[in-house]
Amino acid sequence: MAATATAVHDLTRKPQPHSPTNFRGVVIAAAVGYFFQRLFSDILLPWGPAVKVLASNKLVYADVDYSNDSLQANHGKLQKIFERVQDGEEALLKGAETIVFGGDGTLYALTEEANLISLTDFETSADDKSIVTAKSTLVKDLGMGRPLGGKFTPDGETLYMADSLLGLTRIRNPQDPASKVELVVSKVMDAGKMTPISYAIDVAVGPVSGKVYFTDSSDIVPDRVESSNMWDTLYACKLDLMRGRPTGRLLQYDPSTEEVTVLGRNIWFANGVAVDELESFVFVAETFGTRLLKYDLKTGDLKGLEVVVDSKDMTGYLDGADCDSSPNTMCYAVMPSKVSPLHKIWSKPPVAVSILLRTLVMSLPRTLVPKVKKYGGLLEVDPATGQFRYLQDPAGTDISMLGGVTVHEGKLYLGSLNNGFIGVYKLDYS
Repeated sequence: MAATATAVHDLTRKPQPHSPTNFRGVVIAAAVGYFFQRLFSDILLPWGPAVKVLASNKLVYADVDYSNDSLQANHGKLQKIFERVQDGEEALLKGAETIVFGGDGTLYALTEEANLISLTDFETSADDKSIVTAKSTLVKDLGMGRPLGGKFTPDGETLYMADSLLGLTRIRNPQDPASKVELVVSKVMDAGKMTPISYAIDVAVGPVSGKVYFTDSSDIVPDRVESSNMWDTLYACKLDLMRGRPTGRLLQYDPSTEEVTVLGRNIWFANGVAVDELESFVFVAETFGTRLLKYDLKTGDLKGLEVVVDSKDMTGYLDGADCDSSPNTMCYAVMPSKVSPLHKIWSKPPVAVSILLRTLVMSLPRTLVPKVKKYGGLLEVDPATGQFRYLQDPAGTDISMLGGVTVHEGKLYLGSLNNGFIGVYKLDYS
């Protein structure tokens, strides 16, 4: 018979143990990671890491209609106002986000150098009717801050300003050399706690009560860029977008009592603010929630922030806002940029992945943070029905990066942080 091979097991041999986990290495690595996190987190992420954005994986945005170029100059309704600068003179019209009109009709602009300038003596070019030039005059140095939004009181005498560094400020009779800039509000009692106004951005004055409505966009404070010595309000916006924490508020200041009231909170970058001629409502542009909100002043309900235009109808981010009073009340909000492709990307994956992506972008150096794409957009809204239409320069050919809008005598005056001119769009009431 053939021998059968039989496996023989040595029962006396002890099994070899698995390599032990190097717990000492794990502890050391964790300690080193914690040390570096504590050491560098304030440098890389001074405003904290990104947080969960509600419904971040469900946001849908409208596509840009590139056939709609109604905001371009070739339609005959857009003009640009440039300042006339003589040889040896320094330009004054820089980064004018908001245009304001005094009681006598004087056109003023708030500039990035914290100057209030006036523009007068307008001349239309004989060769190009879309080009207008004007004489610029320094009216007032507004101090150390960065005024973004402004509005005169109904009597046209006192100018209220939303200063992104200081809070709510004002100046009585700007043409008077003796008039001083006053700090009106820098803090507000919110939910039983005194809180700073970190990033005031826009202001409206009630035509009936004289109350002042203004927005505190975020708790992220704009910083100064050493190379230009200018306040970088745009970078603070980008950080707020990436972080995703809704800390914006709608505030009301009553000059008769000097009281400040929080009308709305938890707004994802509260931006443009506008009030209608009857002072029955306030419009608020929620920039990164990509929504237009409406607060009912008649009910005075903290839950009264109604969504007028939702994100699914938005092609871009909303900025400054204003309302017309004649002949039919219409409200307007400018759009400085299309919705960022990166924003759309991080809205798709699971929440944890979205948070990680946004935190990584937040930690990038300022120069590597994605740039804003050229786009010029205006949203016109009927506050009674909620119906709206877009006025666009989809590629930013003639006008882009709009930051503020002011309605005056049938025209929209369009300001910008970047443009060296003021856009003027003639409304069609037919």
